[in-house]
Amino acid sequence: MAIRTAIGDSLVTYVQRTPKLSAEAKMQGVDMAVRYSPADPMTRWMRAGVYFNAANEELMEDKMQTSIDELRGAAKMSPEDYRVWLALGRVLDRSGALNEARSALDKAMRLAPNHFDTRWAMGNFLLRAGDRDGSFAQMRLALANRPSALPLVFDYAWNVYQGDGKAIAASLNPPVELKAQLAAMLIARGKVDDGLAVWREISSPTQKDIQRVTESLVNTGRFSAAYQLWSAANVSERPSPDPGSLLANGGFEQKFAFNSTLPFHAWRVTPGGGLRITLDRKDAREGAQSMRVGFEVSGNSAFTIASQTVPAQPKKKYCLSLWAKTDELESLSTPFVEVFDSADINRARAATPTLSIRSTKWSEYEVAVDTAPATEALTVRLQRNPCPDPICPIKGRLWIDELRLYECAGPKKPEKIDPLVSAP
Repeated sequence: MAIRTAIGDSLVTYVQRTPKLSAEAKMQGVDMAVRYSPADPMTRWMRAGVYFNAANEELMEDKMQTSIDELRGAAKMSPEDYRVWLALGRVLDRSGALNEARSALDKAMRLAPNHFDTRWAMGNFLLRAGDRDGSFAQMRLALANRPSALPLVFDYAWNVYQGDGKAIAASLNPPVELKAQLAAMLIARGKVDDGLAVWREISSPTQKDIQRVTESLVNTGRFSAAYQLWSAANVSERPSPDPGSLLANGGFEQKFAFNSTLPFHAWRVTPGGGLRITLDRKDAREGAQSMRVGFEVSGNSAFTIASQTVPAQPKKKYCLSLWAKTDELESLSTPFVEVFDSADINRARAATPTLSIRSTKWSEYEVAVDTAPATEALTVRLQRNPCPDPICPIKGRLWIDELRLYECAGPKKPEKIDPLVSAP
């Protein structure tokens, strides 16, 4: 008997691990497995699955009854195995035997009340039956057992409630550790007020919660709401603007973190291939340090060297001033500094000329930008754009120091816009 059972198991394993087999070959394999091991409920369960897949994928509806019969037999052999009852409920549901399907799914839930699959299957069954409230009651229980399934459950709720954010939040009502994720999902779908309402239900958000919801607001262009949330939250080591400037660490007197995730008042510096970005203590325009960038880039590519986003007011004029110098900088497209509306670069933008390759001494640059009625934040960015030519390397060094962004009447000098510098 043990040998026959082992042969049956081997046949089932072969069918499972050989996806290229035709539906007919798979059925022949599990048929032979059952002949060797007819009293093994797992072999019967596997045969039922193969026949069920054939009925669905190969449109062999006559195979559905074989699947049902096998699962009924497996349930008699192993009445305490929730997996068999769950599979039987799903197959019966597919066949249209709804009352018997409900009974089988109920049995599976009683055997495994804390298992995601049993609650999820019943939730789907009730949803198809028109019991929306009962369905999401089961999905909430499923979610409690598998929090990572929130995106899946959210998509169901979004479709069922047709994008009604309040109804979705009420139907899911996830545990507190998932509320920030739900808030971020609602915001990402454009339901900002509903997402913020969920956010306000969290009494003690974690740093990860704050980051998640702030990023969702930033990604949807809601910078004012993002800054309010971020400012009100208990964020560790929140940077502050420099005196007389909206920017923080504009003189690079403090260290900056590469790949920073802070949304405001922090330099986002992302070193790439051929870039070396450091703080230079030997050559500063003012103070103890400046930012030095070394280039050894062979390709013709656009890249951002550093950027910082700050809150700003609509319909205001802001001036950006900075000092820069270069050494042996060679390229047909050298970097420049720009300031623009963080949500839409076409709403407001100003840029310096490309930094001079001959400027071995510190030179001041200043531009002014008028914000639009909808502007909520400005981003300052040190950027390099590609050349028209396919091959456009850049090498050499540049230094940046003393960046300031402030409300003003206008720049001290006429703004110089290099026609070769265009928004990426």
